[in-house]
Amino acid sequence: MARTAPRARTVAVASAAATLTLAGCSVANPITTAVPYAPSDGVRVEVTDGVVVENLMILAEGEGEEGLVIGSVVNRSREDVEVTLSLGEGGGEVPVEVAAGESVSLGEAGLSVASLEVPPGAVLPSSVSTDVGGAVEVPVPVLDGTVPPYDDVLDQG
Repeated sequence: MARTAPRARTVAVASAAATLTLAGCSVANPITTAVPYAPSDGVRVEVTDGVVVENLMILAEGEGEEGLVIGSVVNRSREDVEVTLSLGEGGGEVPVEVAAGESVSLGEAGLSVASLEVPPGAVLPSSVSTDVGGAVEVPVPVLDGTVPPYDDVLDQG
């Protein structure tokens, strides 16, 4: 009986050491899936606490052509908000009204840039703002319709 007690104690100590070692991994390496990110080709812009533009991008056939604005404005706050998109250097400001707890699809809203300053594959210097949160500068990617599902979207645009 004396032999099993040291063995059990050794197993318990080894088990505790393994548990502490493995638990330490999450301290040194934060869980990256808990960090918000843009899982698609567009960019994610956190405008204010609770107001986010998700998957913002522009689809166009070429430089100087009309560009279809894709993405969504999500309002997780308790107040209605007006988000203003300024796309490009000479682009006008486009206001987007979003009710509290709602979202607006920019593609379905039919937003577009009349004449793109950059070709597909480049980024368009832009900003996203609200009256309470200020402006956030963001490089918006410009894509063409060579990759599905953008080929279908661009045909519809």
